[in-house]
Amino acid sequence: TIKIDDTICPLCQTSNSCGVNSPTSCWCTVSNIPPALLEQIPKSHSGKACICQACIDKYNKNAKAIN
Repeated sequence: TIKIDDTICPLCQTSNSCGVNSPTSCWCTVSNIPPALLEQIPKSHSGKACICQACIDKYNKNAKAIN
């Protein structure tokens, strides 16, 4: 079994700054993450590590540019 580092974004491999396990709520619990972006997560990491805010922002910026 491969151990997944849940502090690393599965898309860009940088810190995801997730604080879901901290005493205060994390930005990731209230973020609107597009389903198409979630589909880009490798199956081995799905549900195990958060996408970072930078990847979410980049995706949203690119999606707006296309539309």
